[in-house]
Amino acid sequence: MRRVVIIGAGFSGTVAAVEFMRHAPQGAELILVNRSGKMARGLAYGTSSPHHLLNVPAGNMSALQDDPDSFVRFCRRLDTETHSGSFVSRSLYGVYLEELLAVAESQSAGRVTCRRVAGNVLSVEKKGSDVLLEMACGAKILADHVILALGNFAPSNPLAVNPQSFSPFYIADPWLNHLELAHKDAPRVLLIGTGLTAVDVLLSIKRSLPSAQVFMVSRRGLHPKAHRDQLPADGFTTDVQSLILNAAPTVRTYLRIVRNCISISSEHWREVITALRNITPELWSRLPLIERRRFLRHLQVYWDSHRHRIAPETSRIFEAGIQDSSVELIAGRVTAVEIKGDVCEVDVARRGSERVYRVAVNKIINCTGPCTSLSRIEDELMRNLVSADIISSDNLGLGINVSPRYEVLSSQDIATPWLSYVGPMLKATYWEATAVPELRVHAKALVIEVMRRLSAAP
Repeated sequence: MRRVVIIGAGFSGTVAAVEFMRHAPQGAELILVNRSGKMARGLAYGTSSPHHLLNVPAGNMSALQDDPDSFVRFCRRLDTETHSGSFVSRSLYGVYLEELLAVAESQSAGRVTCRRVAGNVLSVEKKGSDVLLEMACGAKILADHVILALGNFAPSNPLAVNPQSFSPFYIADPWLNHLELAHKDAPRVLLIGTGLTAVDVLLSIKRSLPSAQVFMVSRRGLHPKAHRDQLPADGFTTDVQSLILNAAPTVRTYLRIVRNCISISSEHWREVITALRNITPELWSRLPLIERRRFLRHLQVYWDSHRHRIAPETSRIFEAGIQDSSVELIAGRVTAVEIKGDVCEVDVARRGSERVYRVAVNKIINCTGPCTSLSRIEDELMRNLVSADIISSDNLGLGINVSPRYEVLSSQDIATPWLSYVGPMLKATYWEATAVPELRVHAKALVIEVMRRLSAAP
């Protein structure tokens, strides 16, 4: 038996499945398990709203490493005006992934057996020469190798917010409660967070109730910058890569070099940041732990707001809300929440001030982004794997420790050869591992490694 089970059918799980079916030998078997019946969607591309746009131009969104124009070709079949710099809807990207999966199944039929299973996996453990997966429904699956591709987990609740105490005013996970955002009974909303998730939720609110007053609060009140309206003209070059690779591995040095390169041509700051993308894992690996902590404390929010940009159209809607005062950015933190009748009064300690800012709202939505700390993730499979010391978190709580071959590592750095991981929690090792251009590379590399391991087994 050469059976591989992939747990999770969002982007990472879908691409791993596609690559497996494209390259697996005769007689291989694949089982793709997802919590819901929807395959090839996940949180990011499960939205049905045409207004939620990809944060990356179409030309960089191919799911296939060896076919960089795959997504643009797909889009042009539907709209001939689409080009590599277009920002299309996330729901369309979900359709693209569904098609890739269906095509891979069709083309590998007779060579690879593929089965889709909807349900929750509760435990994964070695049983003799097999790997045993137990499902919440009571079913059991045997495998030779298992790939964890669970994607992003729900955000952690801010310390000042007790979900049980403030229901129904509080939405803990904006994606699981997405339909609730369409209700027009919340004219005043507080979003905890000002990043990509918060901007998505803001768009939903504004589409549902344009007159809504939205408050957005985060530690520094920074928000994602916008991509260019058009791709930059050819000819701009920067030596930021060579300068930073030959410099001392400290956060202060990295920052100085990036600032200097941007100062040479400030209109091309996006290109300077983008130029760092393919060397970011190396830069991250060079930083000592103390420097990584320094980066997370002082610079991560600035990096995120410049590196993870939003579509120009999305940015215009956001900026319009700022201009007409229907959207207010607050730098600070929520310190207290009190229910008074049909509203919540929220106290916010403003950054750099002793004054408490109080706002009365009808809804509080947690938009702090996915939880990456294994100790705070409320998922039974993950809890069981942590309890058995099969998987472990890095020292900074950024994700899952893996070997160079994507094997999960225990707290003692012991690799589990029958269990691999691919997904955004590779951030612990590579930092730059949360977007399509990186994850597609990791997914393919993992599949090749798994096939090498299985072909070498007796």
